[in-house]
Amino acid sequence: MTNGNDSKSWIPFRPSRDDLARLAADVAAIPDLQAILVENHPLLQVRDRVAHQYQIAGGRVILKVAAQLPEALNGLGLFQPNAEHIGIGRVSTGLGCPHAETDPDFLGLMLAFRTPAGRRVDFLAINDPTSPTDNHRDFMVLLAATAAAAGAKSPFGSGEGEPGLAALIASNVTLVKFLVEKLGGHGGAIATHVVRQTSRTARSSSAYQTYWTGIVEAGGTAGKFVIAPALADQNPHRPFGAGPRHLTVDWRARQGRGDVMFDLFWVPFIDQDSTSTAELTKAWEEHRQRVGRVAFPKQDANDKDAALWAILADEMGANAGHWIGDRADSIAEPATEFTAARKIAYRKSQDGRNALPDERYAQVFRTGAIDEELAAELRERRARKVAAGHTSAAQ
Repeated sequence: MTNGNDSKSWIPFRPSRDDLARLAADVAAIPDLQAILVENHPLLQVRDRVAHQYQIAGGRVILKVAAQLPEALNGLGLFQPNAEHIGIGRVSTGLGCPHAETDPDFLGLMLAFRTPAGRRVDFLAINDPTSPTDNHRDFMVLLAATAAAAGAKSPFGSGEGEPGLAALIASNVTLVKFLVEKLGGHGGAIATHVVRQTSRTARSSSAYQTYWTGIVEAGGTAGKFVIAPALADQNPHRPFGAGPRHLTVDWRARQGRGDVMFDLFWVPFIDQDSTSTAELTKAWEEHRQRVGRVAFPKQDANDKDAALWAILADEMGANAGHWIGDRADSIAEPATEFTAARKIAYRKSQDGRNALPDERYAQVFRTGAIDEELAAELRERRARKVAAGHTSAAQ
C-alpha cells in the first residue's frame, strides 16, 4: 500500500500486516549498524543510537498549549486549550558518532510528553525543513554510509585527536563513495542534499534555532510542526576559533541565564505542489499557526538534579510513531510510509542499545520529579558507560 496522492489531496498510509512486515525487513539492519559504529569508532564502547547519538543538552521541558487552536488539533491528545504538560527534551548532533560541534551536521530536537490518559506523544525534529532522503530505503543507505565513514572519525567531521580538515575530507570521501556505489547517481544527489543541509550547523553559533518535524496526521489531514526560538536573531554565524563544544557551552550559558523558550507552530497540508507528502526533500510552504510554547526551564548545568535529567534524556527512547492521529485515538500506525518505517527502526535501535524502558520513567511526566529509585538506576547506567570509556557518557 502507498500514499495514493494527486496534486491536491493527501491519502493517509494505512499499512497492512504485509506492509509492516516489508517495512520491518527494510530497516532490519539497524542492530548491525549499531555494531558497526562501535567496531569502527574507538570512542564508542557500547551500542548506541545510529543517529543523534551525541547529546548537546537534555532535561525537563514544559509545554503550554495555546488558547486558540486549529480545528485539526483542537482536542487532539496534548492539544487541549491552555493545557500544560511536563516533558523531557533533548538536543543532539545528528550523524552517528561523537565529533566536534563545529563540523557540518544536523542538529536534532526531541520533546517527549504524556497525555493525562497516559499516551506518549513525541516531537522529533531536525534543524532543516527537509528530510535527508525521500524514502526510508534511501535513508537506511545513508545511515549505513555514515557507519562506514566513521572509522576513527565521525561522519562529516573530525574524530577526537584527528586533524579536523584531514578527517573531514576522509570521512566525506568515504560517505559519498558508499552512497554512489549503492545508489549510483542518485546517491550523489543525496550526498549533495545532505551537504547543503548540514552546512547550516557548520555556520551556527547556537543550537537555539528552528527545528522542523516530519509529517503527522491530525484530524483527517496532514501537517508538520515547526519549533522556533521565541527570541529572534539568536544564531549569528559562529565566531572564528569556536571550540569543539561551542554549542553545548552556549546552551548551558543560555539556560543558566533563564528559560530557553521555543514557540510551537502547526503547518497544515495544502496540496502536493506546496506541501508534498512524497517529495520529503522538498521544503513545505509554511502557513504557520502558533499552537503552544515549549520551555527548557532555567537551570545550572552543574546542579545534581540537572545532571540526572540530562542522563534520563540520554538513556530514554523516543519515537516518531508516538502520536495521536484522531480524537478517538483509533489510528494504530503512522500515516506515511516513511514514518511507519521510522517507528519500527526506532524500536529496533532502542532494543539494541538497551534504552531505559518507558515504564521506568512514566511517573516523571506526571510528577515532574525523578525519584530516588530512578535516580539510582540512571547513575548506575552512566557509571557503566563511563567505566567502559563510552564517549557520550563523559559529557
